[in-house]
Amino acid sequence: MENGQNSGVLRSRYKVLLQHPLGHMDSGENRAYKVEDMRDSSNVLYALVIASGMPFRSSIIETITAKNTPGMIDLHSHGVVQFDATDFRYVFVFDLPVGGYAFTEGKGLSEQVVLGVIVPRIVDVIINLASREISHRNIRADNVFYMEEGNSGVAVGECVSTPPGSLQAAVYEPLESANALADGRGEGSLMTDIYALGVMIVHMLGGTHPGEGRTPAELYAAKLMHGTYAVLVPKIPASSRVSFLLAGLLNDDPSRRWNLDVLIRWRDGVYERPRPGFGDRQAPGPLVFDGNEYLSPRVLALAMTRRPAQAYSLLEGGKIESWVRNSLNDKDAGARLADSIATGGRGSGGARRRELQSVAKASAILDSQGAFWYRESSFSRGGLGGVLAYAFRNEGAVKTAIAELLEGGVLVDAVYSDLQKTEGGRRKDDSWVGIGKVTECFAYMEKREDLGFGLERCLYELNTRLGCMSPVLKGSYVSDAEKLIDLLEQLALKENGKINPFDRHISAFVATRTPNTQKMFHKLSTIPLKDVDYTLNLVMILGRMQHLLSPSPKPGLCLWVKSALTPIINTIHSDIRREFLKKKLDKVIERGNIELILKEMDLKNNLKRDASEYDQAITSFASIVNNITALENGTIARKYAAHKYGHWIASIMSIAALLSSMGLSYMYFLR
Repeated sequence: MENGQNSGVLRSRYKVLLQHPLGHMDSGENRAYKVEDMRDSSNVLYALVIASGMPFRSSIIETITAKNTPGMIDLHSHGVVQFDATDFRYVFVFDLPVGGYAFTEGKGLSEQVVLGVIVPRIVDVIINLASREISHRNIRADNVFYMEEGNSGVAVGECVSTPPGSLQAAVYEPLESANALADGRGEGSLMTDIYALGVMIVHMLGGTHPGEGRTPAELYAAKLMHGTYAVLVPKIPASSRVSFLLAGLLNDDPSRRWNLDVLIRWRDGVYERPRPGFGDRQAPGPLVFDGNEYLSPRVLALAMTRRPAQAYSLLEGGKIESWVRNSLNDKDAGARLADSIATGGRGSGGARRRELQSVAKASAILDSQGAFWYRESSFSRGGLGGVLAYAFRNEGAVKTAIAELLEGGVLVDAVYSDLQKTEGGRRKDDSWVGIGKVTECFAYMEKREDLGFGLERCLYELNTRLGCMSPVLKGSYVSDAEKLIDLLEQLALKENGKINPFDRHISAFVATRTPNTQKMFHKLSTIPLKDVDYTLNLVMILGRMQHLLSPSPKPGLCLWVKSALTPIINTIHSDIRREFLKKKLDKVIERGNIELILKEMDLKNNLKRDASEYDQAITSFASIVNNITALENGTIARKYAAHKYGHWIASIMSIAALLSSMGLSYMYFLR
């Protein structure tokens, strides 16, 4: 980067001005800044700089940028921006809505503005995205803007910089994702956007947050018991036109919610009477749990997750299975509930963990359409990767819970059970996470203590475009192993080789993104940590990465190699051999080739020869000591002779051993 001219510039055009933050356009943990368009100064733009460890929606970016979406803030460009030699960030550049927000909290909008101006524009966006099989997942009152001054040009905000639905208030989420942690809500679908549109209308007309005063769990339970329409709509002034629209948009059953065709007809002025929704199915007879009566299996599942010990007792007694079989008349779910108790929990952890595992599996059967729960973690279908990234950004109970969930095999059992469920006469083909992925994660957790495995490996396998989260990188974004090794080289040069290129994150990242190294990490997992072979294999992996991905000289990483190999060289007994190898190491690292270092140093052979020569010297010395002892046990004259000749023999033998060692070493190094 010459004179810093390209510092902070995306694709040689968009300069991100870090000195001009735009806090009102921040997107969750991602920070917004003013942007200068170096080719067209008339463009008014802003950038979102993605926070470290934030899994943005990489799967939809190219589809969105390939075709303009009228009614949505335009995404001009995206990519990695270098701010200094070792600081790389992923950046999105958008049009800046100079007209500001279309809605202000506490100030309701008129029906004419909401239904006549805002909603038709957003309906167009939903239709456009649906034609490309994309869901927006960020439709809400505080993400709608005027692009121009004077309340002109309605546009919905961006939808790519964070996990889908993660910035939505819980009230905006349908029952399928409303009880998931924010980052674990999953991609959703067209029907998710249609539901969010309904909540947005309630929010804008009412002027206040429709979920105000209720926790996400309370909202979820209320929607299940009464239906979203009954929970939200009576609180706002609504004409019959609005009521009809909201009844169609807010039906809790996706199959009965207004679909795209009905929405298009409404936009074009053809109104239809919607089919009302009433929350979850109800059993004819209640089940008593923890002093309360439950008619809804999904509400019961929610209550069980709050009191798992009591729920486990009810499960063990067979009461829940009997209620599901007889009152709900669901033989399939009853059989799977019985199986969840029979198989119990896996792994260690005692009775408490077994209770949690059983309740998690049972609640997943009772609420198979909602989020999967385990302790402090919960995620919807397709949401495990997002919530796992959140857990690593916010170390705490969620991370511990997910580790327990994956290592215990509970999720494997739950997904397998879920896939046995029949819908419309055939088995389901999707679940909270793919059976292949969850099985792989279970295997990685079995080696959780080893580099290249464990929860970090699951993180990168589930988030294929997530940047490496190693603290060694100090927040810089790298999404492939080639960029990683180049960045590590710069950091190693800066720190004189004093970095750790193989912490848990880097190792898991490399194993995931570089298939050629996977066997090497498997081999590494079989070697004791303090074994010389362990260090040599680490260096070998780094050398292989250099050879395959970035073969240019790596003097910085070679300094790290030197720091890793020097303690091994110091274990050599022969002063001559040891000093020779140190000088040779200093010379060979100048070439910047890690594989060449291993070849030229040939440490394993040198260690083997040194050990053999050392054993010979010890044996010879022991023999001399024994001879001296035998002589000393004779007469006084023999004792005198023993002392005299003992010193002489020891001197001769020492000199001979030294000359022999020097000769052998010299001949070896001449090879």
